[in-house]
Amino acid sequence: MVFHLDKCIGCHTCSIACKNIWTDRKGAEYMWWNNVETKPGTGYPTRWEDQKIYRGGWEKKGDNIKLKGAGKKKGIGNIFNNPNMPSMDDYYEPWTYNYENLFNAPEDDDQPIARPISLVTGDPIDIKAGPNWDDDLGGSKDYARKDINLDKVSDAERQAMFTLERMAMFYIPRICNHCLNPSCLAACPSGAIYKRGEDGIVLINQDKCRGWRMCVTACPYKKTYFN
Repeated sequence: MVFHLDKCIGCHTCSIACKNIWTDRKGAEYMWWNNVETKPGTGYPTRWEDQKIYRGGWEKKGDNIKLKGAGKKKGIGNIFNNPNMPSMDDYYEPWTYNYENLFNAPEDDDQPIARPISLVTGDPIDIKAGPNWDDDLGGSKDYARKDINLDKVSDAERQAMFTLERMAMFYIPRICNHCLNPSCLAACPSGAIYKRGEDGIVLINQDKCRGWRMCVTACPYKKTYFN
């Protein structure tokens, strides 16, 4: 499946449909196998394109290629403490709202509200991020200007790009690309990941998976998750 970027209007219909079918269970609240990002922007997880941080994908060494942040030696050394794997803060802390307060709040002069509640701790939280947190904020200082693709752009060029008259943005839908040579498959210590021959889909054998999460580090798109 592919997306026609000239037609995408950033409505997130595909993201919501995917979420409701595949990742609506408890423990998967932060997982979005499909999400749509505004570019320029930092994306989800934050600055996922910066492989200096996440060490995903392959790198060429002479005539050969090797995994950047995974592999046999690195995998064994980091199997219980992986410094390159995104944390919950890089994604976001999932939340819901205290809807019961709208109905059960005692009578008062103020209108009752539904405060955000963390789905991880159950405590009230201040929402700081989400899967499309920089949605449509193409000129924002916090998101668009921190896009890694603009790191080599001079300050003068960056200033010109983000003037109101010249500012432009577009939408980039993101899913697992089921790579021809998937780095998640190569990084898996237990051999649980395989590429199905008839259609090229990358799958995980749940009976073999041991939750080492090397696939999360190896994926350059950070579209691999584990509870």
